[in-house]
Amino acid sequence: MRYSRTDLLQLKGGHLSLDEDLTFADDISSQFPRIRRLSSINVKAEGDYKSEQQRLYVTFRISGTVIVGCDITGEDVEVPIDTEEEAVFSFNKKEDDITIVPANGQYIELLPEIFRAILLDIPTKVVKPGKIDYPKGDGWEVVSEEVYEQQKKNEADPRLAKLKEYIPQDEQEV
Repeated sequence: MRYSRTDLLQLKGGHLSLDEDLTFADDISSQFPRIRRLSSINVKAEGDYKSEQQRLYVTFRISGTVIVGCDITGEDVEVPIDTEEEAVFSFNKKEDDITIVPANGQYIELLPEIFRAILLDIPTKVVKPGKIDYPKGDGWEVVSEEVYEQQKKNEADPRLAKLKEYIPQDEQEV
C-alpha cells in the first residue's frame, strides 16, 4: 500500500480504488500492548490524485476484529472494528496543515494511516460481556458498579459516626 508519484499518475483518471484483506504480524502486542491480535481486517478505499496539488485524497472503510484484554479479568475480548476515515496525503514538503499526511520520501504510505484509524476505533475501556467472575484476594475484591453503589448506600458516613456516641442510652433502645 505504497505509492510513488509515478504510480499515481498512471492511475486511470487519477482514481485509486482498493479492496484488500490485511494481515498483521503476531508480535504487534510488543509494540502496542493493548492489542493482542488483529484478524480479518478488510480495507476498502477510494481516492483521487490531484497532480496540480500533488495530493492524494482517500476515504477508507475499515472493518474487522481486534482482540484486546478485558480491563477487569485480563481475558481476550473480540472488539469489532467498523470505521470510515478520510486522509489527505501530499508530496509537498512545505505543508502548513497538520491534518495533511506528508509523503515518506518519494512514497505515500497508506498502511500507517489505516493502522492509526484502527487504534482510534478501539474503545478505551473493554469489559468482557456476560457474567464476570471478578478477581479477589486477601482483603480485597473487585465488585461491579451496581454492588458498589448498593454498599455505598448502606454504609454510614464516617464523618457522622462520632455522633452515635452522643445519643442518650434510653433513646437508642427505641
